[in-house]
Amino acid sequence: MLACMVSAAQAAEFAIRGSHSESTESPLHKGWLVFEAYVESASGGRIDVNISPAGQLGGIKDGLEQAKVGAIQLAHGDEQTLDTFYRPMMILATPYLFANDEEAQRFLRSDFFMGIREQMAKESGLRLLAAASYGFRCFTNNVRPIKSAADMKGIRMRVPPSPMSLAMVEAMGGSPTPVPWEELYSAMQAGVVDGQENPVGIALDYSFDQVQKHMTLDNHQLGLNSLVINEAFYQSLPPELRAIVVTGAEMAAATEYGERNYQARVSAVSALQGKGMQVYAPTLEEQDSFRKAVAQPMQAYLKKELDPGYVDAVYKEIADLRAAALK
Repeated sequence: MLACMVSAAQAAEFAIRGSHSESTESPLHKGWLVFEAYVESASGGRIDVNISPAGQLGGIKDGLEQAKVGAIQLAHGDEQTLDTFYRPMMILATPYLFANDEEAQRFLRSDFFMGIREQMAKESGLRLLAAASYGFRCFTNNVRPIKSAADMKGIRMRVPPSPMSLAMVEAMGGSPTPVPWEELYSAMQAGVVDGQENPVGIALDYSFDQVQKHMTLDNHQLGLNSLVINEAFYQSLPPELRAIVVTGAEMAAATEYGERNYQARVSAVSALQGKGMQVYAPTLEEQDSFRKAVAQPMQAYLKKELDPGYVDAVYKEIADLRAAALK
């Protein structure tokens, strides 16, 4: 058996070494295994895929840097790191940009976003093959149920070191407090911060229910995992193999999205409630209060960092997609 595997690897014309930072039990890894199986099979063995999971080759940024210089071919990107390599991708981390997962998926598949992906490939040397939502970030805290933006007042909310996350909490009257991820649990346990914001599945996976009382399903920021490939390598593939790689990436994203979507809407929420966490789903009016509180500060910040015309075009595209979905 080993001899057959070695022989198959030696027979491949192209090799894809990929790196991601999540565990082998994660929905992301399951998606990457689908990519590996499909690409190797559909290419008839012309492409050999080798995945290094769980941060074996470093974190998310490390993997993207290695892919950029061609040390590996495939890397894991997310909404917090892509802008390091292509600044306009910052827009994806904008709070309350998307109303729901379905709207985000329509945007990611749009001709408009395809254009952004092509420009990223040209300017950065990294091509975004496919992306999957791993759930929206939601607030948890120990002070009170956050049912509207006004309820954030005075709450010490842990945020990642992101200017947009800081501005978001400030706009609602909260006290944004950057804390390194590895110190977050102990900071909540000791009362250094009152709350935090992460996707529902993260709160369950890391037992935040033991140190947090309230969760609000406000869905303020899209969590987005992506498969990113070295552009020079991608262009070196014959057209038929490029198509296989793209399809494999889309299948990987669909696999992760399906499991994460169920987790965020059903299994993780039920599990957290079963553990005693009070989970609140805001009404449409309450959801609107969050969006209105941060809309102006977010757009002002984005227009300082990016071309204002580009920012306006993104908001217009999403508005058009939203209107079309209502017809």
